[in-house]
Amino acid sequence: MIKILSALLLTLLPATSFAHGIWITDRFGEPSIVYGHGASDDSYDGKKLKSVQIHMPDGSVNDGKTHKTDSYINIKIPKKAQAVTATFDNGYWTKDTKGKWHNQKKSAVENPVSSGHYFKYTTHIPLGASALDKPLGLPLEIFPLQNPHELEQGDKLSLRVLLNQKPVEGLKVIADYINDEAADKAITDEKGEVTITIRNQELNVIAVSTTKELEDKTDADKEGYFSTLSFALEHKHH
Repeated sequence: MIKILSALLLTLLPATSFAHGIWITDRFGEPSIVYGHGASDDSYDGKKLKSVQIHMPDGSVNDGKTHKTDSYINIKIPKKAQAVTATFDNGYWTKDTKGKWHNQKKSAVENPVSSGHYFKYTTHIPLGASALDKPLGLPLEIFPLQNPHELEQGDKLSLRVLLNQKPVEGLKVIADYINDEAADKAITDEKGEVTITIRNQELNVIAVSTTKELEDKTDADKEGYFSTLSFALEHKHH
């Protein structure tokens, strides 16, 4: 179990660097990487998306086929895929003595005060997937201990949060990142586990974040990690 550094400086970080996350959902009928904060859905530089991996039932992992549009990236998800994971590097953000933020390394900014390097991760469970046997290996990962597609809105879902593939205690898990970020935050226990209530019948995005202080502070003082778990339950016709 890893004890986490307390993220005391979150309020000082630029919203575009830390509070934003990525997740996977349909845009114009195609699975896509969304970059946003809460309900926002922002354009991004496709070069920041470092990897998309498709996890299949036989345990194989393949690079996902992607298509770049002017402002976001589509993904082709095979019908039998068990999960899709993605890694996004949002770069360095450095604050100077005048309070201005620069999308540059600390070493490239005159009179830097604080600096961070920010990474985004996501796990997506497609409709029709069965329960995952084991975590998928993201640096910061929300691993569902049940198959969310066997549950409904209002049901309880158990999760395990892992940092560098080890359970992590004391992190706040946001149950409904895109609709109600301030509500229903649960804290991971000594096993890295937490139980949340599924908030939405269709798209659910669950989120967690943390920081790591760096020993070598030449380019940044810390690294920031933000990870999501997304799934869209089958639409219910009433």
